[in-house]
Amino acid sequence: MLMNTANSLSKNLKMLMDQKQINSVSLSKATGIPKSTVSTYLSGKKASYAPEHLLALSQFFEVTIDFLLSGQESDFALLNTLKTEGLFEGWLKVKIERAIPQKSTGRRKT
Repeated sequence: MLMNTANSLSKNLKMLMDQKQINSVSLSKATGIPKSTVSTYLSGKKASYAPEHLLALSQFFEVTIDFLLSGQESDFALLNTLKTEGLFEGWLKVKIERAIPQKSTGRRKT
């Protein structure tokens, strides 16, 4: 059974707060989110969240918003963990063009 978003955020916030050993008052002060709002998020009763609150929480805990809401990192977030190798250093000029279809003249080619 899938957990709803409110319960997921509540569970994930509690876990992250335990890891950082902070309480809701400290989280409120650190993120600028009102204490009453933090308490509502922790209760699991609210299913809609202000984007700026999600951003503040993700930055404070150094996790993605996907992780806050689902407990899992998105595939896009995993791309940042790939090992890379620098193949070129210096200036690079890239030209990007868009293909424009030719206008039809109405004549058929024979």
